[in-house]
Amino acid sequence: MSKDVFVFCEQRDGKLLNVGFELLGEAASLAQDLGQQVVAVLLGEGIDRHAGELIHYGADEVIVVDDPILKEYLTEPYAKALAAIIKDRDAEIVLFGATSIGRDLAPRISARIKTGLTADCTGLNIDPETKLLMMTRPAFGGNLMAVIRCKNHRPQMATVRPGVMQPMEKDESRTGKVVQFNVELSEADKNIELLEVIPKNKNVTDITQAKCLVSGGRGLGRKENFQLLFELAEVMGAEVSASRATVDADWIEKERQVGQTGKTVRPDLYLACGISGAIQHVAGMENSGLVIAINKSDTAPIFGVADLGIVGDIHAILPRLKEAVIKAKKEGIGYKAPSVEQYVGLENVLYHVQNGIAYLTINRPKQLNALNRKTLTEIGSIADKLKDDESVKVLIVRGAGGRAFVAGADITEMQEMSEDEGRDISRLAQEMFNRIKELPQIVIAAINGYSLGGGNELAMACDIRLASSRAKFGQPEVNLGLIPGFTGTQRLSRLVGDGDSKKMIFTTEMLSAEEAMRIGLVNVVVPPEGLMRTARDLALKIMSKSMCAVKLAKQAINQGLALEFKQGLLVENDRWTECFSENGDGKEGMTAFVERRPARFN
Repeated sequence: MSKDVFVFCEQRDGKLLNVGFELLGEAASLAQDLGQQVVAVLLGEGIDRHAGELIHYGADEVIVVDDPILKEYLTEPYAKALAAIIKDRDAEIVLFGATSIGRDLAPRISARIKTGLTADCTGLNIDPETKLLMMTRPAFGGNLMAVIRCKNHRPQMATVRPGVMQPMEKDESRTGKVVQFNVELSEADKNIELLEVIPKNKNVTDITQAKCLVSGGRGLGRKENFQLLFELAEVMGAEVSASRATVDADWIEKERQVGQTGKTVRPDLYLACGISGAIQHVAGMENSGLVIAINKSDTAPIFGVADLGIVGDIHAILPRLKEAVIKAKKEGIGYKAPSVEQYVGLENVLYHVQNGIAYLTINRPKQLNALNRKTLTEIGSIADKLKDDESVKVLIVRGAGGRAFVAGADITEMQEMSEDEGRDISRLAQEMFNRIKELPQIVIAAINGYSLGGGNELAMACDIRLASSRAKFGQPEVNLGLIPGFTGTQRLSRLVGDGDSKKMIFTTEMLSAEEAMRIGLVNVVVPPEGLMRTARDLALKIMSKSMCAVKLAKQAINQGLALEFKQGLLVENDRWTECFSENGDGKEGMTAFVERRPARFN
C-alpha cells in the first residue's frame, strides 16, 4: 500500500538547493494530513553529510544513493536511481522542484512508473474526504487556477516552482533516520558523455533569495530609467527585479524576471514601480510580505494585491523615496516621514489603511506569529485607533509569512507564569479580542496557515473568516496541560456548537480548511494564491452596500446573540428603527428602489 511523502532534494556541486527545504516544509503539512512520514531523497557523490540538515528542516527519513556516476546530473542514471526507490518504497506522493533538473527528471520518472505529473504547481493540499493530493496550477495563460487530482495511479507527482512554498524553521533538535540505498549503476547507464561542466556566473543575482525587491515595469518608460531602481535598491539593501514586458523589451536580463514565466519570489518587501499587475506577474509575487505599488493609473490591477498603493509618477516619487530612506537610515528609529498618519509600524504588528480598507498584520513570522503580551497590547492599540475612525469601513486581519495566521500563544513567555500572571494574560487576550469583535467596522480574517489556540480565538473574534486551502485549525491547549483561555471555550461552542467544539478541544485534532468550513468555523476556502485577492474583493463588495445598514446589522447580531431570543428581537427592532432616522440610509435606499435608480448612500 502506498505511503509517505517523498521529496527529491536537489544538489549541485555538493550543495543543497533551497527549493528542497521549501518542499520539505510543504511535505510536512501534507504528511500530517495523511498521518504519514516525510522522506527526503538525496542523490550524488559524498553527499550523505547533508542528511542531518534535511532532517532539521522537516524530513523524518533521508534515503541516500551515493555513487560517483551521480556526482553530476545525468538524466538516465538519476532516473534509474529515483525510480528504483519509488518502486521499492511504494511512495504515495513525490515532489520535485520545478528547476531545470526537476523539469527534466520528473517527467522521465512519471513515464517509467506509469503515473501522472502536474507541473508548476502553486498550491498543494490533501482532500479531507478522499485523501487525494489536490494540485493547483495556473491554466489558460494564468487566467484561472486549475485543481488537478491523480485518482487511479501512484505515486501522485508534482513539480513546484522555487519560492512558492516556505521552508520550516530549522530545528536542530529534530531526529530521523538515514538509509543508504544501493542501486547498481554503471557507465552503460549513461546515454550521453559529459565533457565539461561550466560553472554558472556567480555574479548573477538570485532574486528568489532577496528579502527586499524593487521591481520595474513598462511604466518606467525606457531602459535607462532602471538606473532609478538600482540607485534606490542600493540604499535600501534590496535587489532589482522586473516584469516580463521589460525583459521582452531587452531593458533588463531574464534572470531578474518575476512572474509565471519568470521566477516566483517571496520577499519581505516588494516595491512595484510602473507595473500594471497582469495576473501572470502577480502569480510570481503576491505572497510577498508587504507589497507597495506605484503607478500613474489609479485603476491599475496591481493595486488589487498591494498593501499600500501610491498613485503618481514614479520619476517624481522614486528620487524623493530614495532621499527619505537615506535620511531615515541617518536619523535612526526616531525618524518620521512627512506623512505617517495612515501607517503604523509597531514591534509585532503592522497596520495601514488603503482606500477605506485597513490591514492588521501579526508580524512575528519566525515565531509563527505566536501571541505574547506585547502583541496582544499592540492589537488593542490598533482596535482603539479604529473604533473612532469613520474613514475605515473594513478591517482585514492576517499573519505575516506563509506558514501561519497565528499558531497560538507564545509558550516560551508563558511557561514560568504564576497563577496571577496566567489570569492576567487571559484577561488581556479576552479584552483585546472583544475589542476586535466590537469594532464598528466589518472585520475579515484572512487565514493563510496555522490558526491554532489563541490564533483560532483571534480568528473567531472576526466577523468573517476566509481560509487558504493550506490552513489548519485547532485548539491544542490540553496537550500542554492547559485549556483555551483567550475566549476559546466560549466563542468556539457558540460558533460551531457544543459537540464539535468539545471534540476539537478534548482531542486537539487539527482540522483542514475544508473540514473547518463544514462545521462553520470558516466561511470560504480559496487557493493560497487567491486569499488576499478574495479578502479585498469581499471588502469592496461589502463597502458597495449601505455601510450604515451593514454596521447596524452587525450590532443587532452581536448584541442579540448574547440575549434570549425575545430580548434579541428588541435589539433588532431598535437597530431597524434607526434605519428610518435622518442619519439612516433606509429612506434613500427605498426611494431609489421605487425610482429604479442606484442608491446614493452616505
